Amino acid sequence: MTSGLLHAEGEPTNFRATTPFLSGRVVELAWEDNCDDEIHYAIQVLPEGGEWVDVGTSPPNSTLFFLQGGGANITASFRVRAVRPENSSEWTSPIELTLPADLAIEAGRFVGGTVGEPLAGPALDIFTNPPGGSADSFAVNDLPEGWEFDTTTGVITGTPSAPGVYRPIVSATDGTNTVSTFVTFRVKPSPSGPVEETPVPDFLLLSPGSGETVVHDLAPHFRDPDTSTAIRLETNLGDINAILYPEACPAHVENLLNYIDRGDYDGVVFHRSAVIATSGVDVVQAGLMKPDGNGAYTRVEIDARVVDEPAFSNLTGTLAMAKTNSPNSGSTQVYFNTIDNITLDGPQLNGGYTVFGRATAGSLPVLADMHARPRGNYSLTLDGIAQTFNDLPTLAAPEGAVPTIEELHRVILARRINEVLSYRIESTSNPELALVSINGSELRINPVPGRTGNTTIGLQVRDLDDTILEVEVLCWVLDLEFTPGLSAGGHPTATFRYETQPPGLAYEVESSLNGESWTSIWRSADGLAAAPVIGNENFGSFRRLTIEDASITSPPSHTAFLRIVVTKVP
Repeated sequence: MTSGLLHAEGEPTNFRATTPFLSGRVVELAWEDNCDDEIHYAIQVLPEGGEWVDVGTSPPNSTLFFLQGGGANITASFRVRAVRPENSSEWTSPIELTLPADLAIEAGRFVGGTVGEPLAGPALDIFTNPPGGSADSFAVNDLPEGWEFDTTTGVITGTPSAPGVYRPIVSATDGTNTVSTFVTFRVKPSPSGPVEETPVPDFLLLSPGSGETVVHDLAPHFRDPDTSTAIRLETNLGDINAILYPEACPAHVENLLNYIDRGDYDGVVFHRSAVIATSGVDVVQAGLMKPDGNGAYTRVEIDARVVDEPAFSNLTGTLAMAKTNSPNSGSTQVYFNTIDNITLDGPQLNGGYTVFGRATAGSLPVLADMHARPRGNYSLTLDGIAQTFNDLPTLAAPEGAVPTIEELHRVILARRINEVLSYRIESTSNPELALVSINGSELRINPVPGRTGNTTIGLQVRDLDDTILEVEVLCWVLDLEFTPGLSAGGHPTATFRYETQPPGLAYEVESSLNGESWTSIWRSADGLAAAPVIGNENFGSFRRLTIEDASITSPPSHTAFLRIVVTKVP
């Protein structure tokens, strides 16, 4: 599984190699990306009896590379390193391979899955010379824990327990030769609503208090398992919120966030609203250009092209990377699928289309509205050159021959969503007891002076899909009416109000001679008939108790401290 921790000078780790021995894919190399500023990855080969030779480079954030060429029974070694602006990483330890003969295995297969849902890898084709042969058996390395492998078919099955990228090695043998290949599994989180990681505490407050509002941050108590990273595109048709898949498609998520964080997506237009009738797909696409301030347009400056990470289906509402006909050609442009565009799924001549996120449920109507609006073919000036844009969407039919900037669909502001959960007060059972409010993720409780009792606060925790988790928090406001005194025997006493309704509060009276070391005199669990209870008046919903510490006699020269501790019990 890919590492989630990047180091500036990180050498690639978990370097592995396979030999599919296909004409266009003889050797495959895979590694874990531990660098956050590489220009590219350099690959070298050491022919038997020769010197190390550069044979290619792989794009930034890539973790898989394949080589062509080489004949049967040739032996060579391979290594890789991250090339940085300064201080490139060390080379990996080399791997020596001997190419097989007369046997090859299908390569380049990828599978998308979801946490908690069963998945199955492909049955890989076997090629023999002469044709018509088969493999005697299959084997697997680096199989994820809990997954299964069929040695007769070479098929991997399992139910993933965590999101990420998994790349086991499947090998096949005919008894003489062995070939192998990586099968890539990309797993996204299971759809989920908010969950309570740790209980929100109940609150015990004293009245009269200091008058200060009690503030408690709710955020550490909750999380949304299917949303670690999200973005918001504020458009002139409404907000589009999208949940990204950084564990399964790290390069694409990092690529888009880089553009958004720099402000490159602020002001971009949706320049394409394709329909099946003319394009074979239904999508809305953005990220190519933005207004230049003079009535024309300029391209969004392109970073390094992003490495392909295909696996997931182009279903309605999913977010994917637009690209050219070449592999690893995605850059600034993304598209949202407005229908199930399954023709974009699976292996393609350009390496496949990478779905790396999805629009939230509340954003789907915005995308549908955008796609339903007029579209046309118009000539616009892009970087000083007139170009025709087909299927250019507009808010309404343009008044002139060419739509103005104001008539286009535009992203006003693009940003990360740092708080993927929101909070609100749904109810309070005793609103006269305290003023309760929410500020961001902060629960704020301000007891009303002179009021005592308890209230149940109903909270709603909402995720970006508008899935709601309801949580109840209890709050007691107590006036202990604490009065210290001396008993007839000259022992210190504590007289206080002991609430009997509602149940769930535990009282403890403690004493000290120095204010630092405390001794328990009486607890609720001791009962009202215990010896320290020398006074007990029943007022229905509460009692007035007097507790005596008979171990302390208080002559004039001594000082005794008393305190009452109130806690909530389950």
